[in-house]
Amino acid sequence: MKRTATLSAAAAVLAAAALAACGQDYDGNGSAKARSGVATVQEEVTGVEWGDCDLADMYGDAELNAVQTAWAEALECGAVTVPVDYEDTGGDRVAIAMVRHPATGDRTGSLLVNPGGPGGSGIELAMSPFLPADVTAAFDVVGFDPRGVGASRNLTCGSDDAFDAALTQVYTDEPAAIPDAEASALEDGAATLAEGCTQEVKADFLANMGTENVARDMEVMRNALGDDALTYLGYSYGTYIGQMYLYLYPEKVRAMVLDGVMRTSGSVLDLAEGQATGFETAWHDFIAYCLTIEGCPFTSADTADAQLKAMLTDIQGALGGQLTVGDMLNMVSESLYSEAKWAALEKLLAAAGTTADRELAQQLEDLAGATGASRFQPRRLPPLPLPRRDTEANFYGVQCVDRDNPDHFDDYQDSAQTAYGNSDLFGAGIAWSYLPCASWSASEPGPESVSGKGSPAVVLVGNIGDPATPYDWAQSVADGLDDGVLLTYEGSGHTAYALGHKCIDDPVTAYLVDLDVPAAGLKCPQELR
Repeated sequence: MKRTATLSAAAAVLAAAALAACGQDYDGNGSAKARSGVATVQEEVTGVEWGDCDLADMYGDAELNAVQTAWAEALECGAVTVPVDYEDTGGDRVAIAMVRHPATGDRTGSLLVNPGGPGGSGIELAMSPFLPADVTAAFDVVGFDPRGVGASRNLTCGSDDAFDAALTQVYTDEPAAIPDAEASALEDGAATLAEGCTQEVKADFLANMGTENVARDMEVMRNALGDDALTYLGYSYGTYIGQMYLYLYPEKVRAMVLDGVMRTSGSVLDLAEGQATGFETAWHDFIAYCLTIEGCPFTSADTADAQLKAMLTDIQGALGGQLTVGDMLNMVSESLYSEAKWAALEKLLAAAGTTADRELAQQLEDLAGATGASRFQPRRLPPLPLPRRDTEANFYGVQCVDRDNPDHFDDYQDSAQTAYGNSDLFGAGIAWSYLPCASWSASEPGPESVSGKGSPAVVLVGNIGDPATPYDWAQSVADGLDDGVLLTYEGSGHTAYALGHKCIDDPVTAYLVDLDVPAAGLKCPQELR
């Protein structure tokens, strides 16, 4: 079935206004007018007024150990106020919330960190002592919530109820064969979510949610922090922020680490098709591991997909459809996000048929949602860089703006079919999840490639079996940089630095602290715990 998505009249008007507001005055490194606007703001914002943090609000009832408590008590909170549109510095403003943990030793400067997303909170990342001691001794660790996220005017708009319900119906179906009624429900649900944001949020804010403006915010922060050049650690989507900063301000970089590298090229559908392959690869890496364990519930790699579907279908039936196969596949995919979860995932799936179905489903949900630091997972994991159910609108507010995306339903259906071919377990659901971008009212696509000409060496980290940012993305971005050094972790999971892999941690830390550039082509063996 071929269908065409169309913007509502209101959305079309706002889209035109947003495009007009973006301007066309470019100098090769973004808008020249916006660059001038950043300079103007830097003259106004000459520092950050740090103060006490509301730890009760930040940590809630979390139980902290002595090390975590000491870290939390040292935190300071502040903000910089920036224009929503750097081409209109006299217009609407947004406060970018920040948190700082002062350096514990001889201070080199500030290290800005971002966990990914879009929609991930840099404040939450910086709330825990996840970095090696040499790094925290040398740097103030500074986390920030990008515009539209968390404490920086969090974007919450529209309703995903109808879209989520429609997606649930088709999550595991072959996209080319879905009935007309289900296709209509998908298209209408996605449009309802997108148009809700158009109606509820100012057009200029939606138009300026994109990552180039986040990079401009980061340049304002760098200057306000008193650093001559930027030292930055970005995970997952945070690598895209880093690449946009490299595009706009290559000469302002001191050191930059990009771990779990997001590609700049292509539409969200290109991302979906790559991520489908990535999750299928990670799934089969897990199956290879599982087959070495006595009691593994799968008989072979060839039959594992069918066996998993049958297992989850039985649980769905036992629970009366309260939890669908698609819901549980989401949980499985999130459990593939970290090798530290593999042993627990194997035990859960092996218990199917012997553990009460409701209990098993709850345990699977708990495992999928466990992103915080633990004994086997030394730091908080990045948010998944793909749309998930019940996602906040800020994911779409960035991804739909950053890329030149199709606005026709049939393009998304074709991509879902391709992704389904890449992974019949996970592919279709990933591609369909991007459908709200077809109706998104604002678009300001960033550059397709970034050379970083004029910057010092940039260090990239890629995992061979990364499900969410496939390894070939790290390779292509590294190849496109004038001076990019790629470190390879020969395992699975999403991101590798500060997860206890000494072969990765030591050279990256030496680079951040002492600017010792790692040897090109370094490969680190998989370490399962």
